[in-house]
Amino acid sequence: MADEETTETEAEPLGANEKIIKVRLFTWFENVDSAVDPSVKDRVERISHMGERVEINDDWSLQRGEDLDAFFSDEEAQKIVDGTYKGPLADLLANQATHGTGQTPPLVTAAEGEHGDAAGMSSEEMADYIKENKLNVSETVALAGDDEDSINKVLDAENIATNNDPRKGVVDHLEAKLAAAVQ
Repeated sequence: MADEETTETEAEPLGANEKIIKVRLFTWFENVDSAVDPSVKDRVERISHMGERVEINDDWSLQRGEDLDAFFSDEEAQKIVDGTYKGPLADLLANQATHGTGQTPPLVTAAEGEHGDAAGMSSEEMADYIKENKLNVSETVALAGDDEDSINKVLDAENIATNNDPRKGVVDHLEAKLAAAVQ
């Protein structure tokens, strides 16, 4: 049992072409299957930031990064992954990882227009959320689930948020969702 617990918390070792970026920004190319012809590879430009762990499958980009000393050495990178790196850039890496706040950001944050828990909000709270975040039609409709209660809650919130003058697009989309939900 103890062995299983340690294996779960151990950091995964770096792959053959996996690197950790050492410079502030590094531009490189990734070889991906073409959307038109999957037997052909397209080169897509990528930009990575200091501290990012990336797998580079383009030989030219890999060599360019090595030439520019844009990657941590394999030993340093593994220490970073393991959380034991104490090198000269440790403080800068920590700052990058916390976005300058000194606190580790949450792993998942709501994107613009997303909400924390619409199901747990009252219609009034949701109306405040719609107004404060200036949600557009699609963002407002996205608050509703697929069940009748959540759709009606968003309709109520839209009415409250707009002083009983709801946006036509919101009403039309939500009524269509409601019709589908009751069938």
